Amino acid sequence: MISVESVIGNIYQDKKLMEKYEEMSIKKFCETIKLSRLESRRIRIRRSSDKGTDIALTLQHGTQIKNGDVIILTENRMVIVEIEPEKVIMIEISDSIHGDDAIEIPVKVGHTIGNLHRPIKLERGKIYFPMQADTELEMFKRLLSRINDYVDIKTTRMVFEPEEGIEVHGHQ
Repeated sequence: MISVESVIGNIYQDKKLMEKYEEMSIKKFCETIKLSRLESRRIRIRRSSDKGTDIALTLQHGTQIKNGDVIILTENRMVIVEIEPEKVIMIEISDSIHGDDAIEIPVKVGHTIGNLHRPIKLERGKIYFPMQADTELEMFKRLLSRINDYVDIKTTRMVFEPEEGIEVHGHQ
């Protein structure tokens, strides 16, 4: 078993690590461990890579593992974390909204999502958040039915990584 106590970097955020990843992939020196988004928040995880390497992660409190994180890097091995895609709801607000609706509609959408304390991801004018049950799509369509002409609501699958700096909280 290999013990890992910190993340080395991320292939999607570090050009040199991406180059190293591409070079090592050609030589078949790369391995992956798969985690769900919820598992990526844990600081103690034990997994086997896709090539059978037994790995124990013991990370510092507050560490959040991201898709593409490099957790092991040697001359003949690079182990990358792969966050598994999950089912999410995607809401796209029409860009043809004018006047008071240009403020009112996005606020109603944000208020509805916020009341349910969901993490969100904003990407290319769309709002994404994880589904907790298959019935949620219809629930959100019902909750937003008064502005249905201005929003497109559907499900998709993606590697969901919430916006940084936006904390999800509950009421006590």
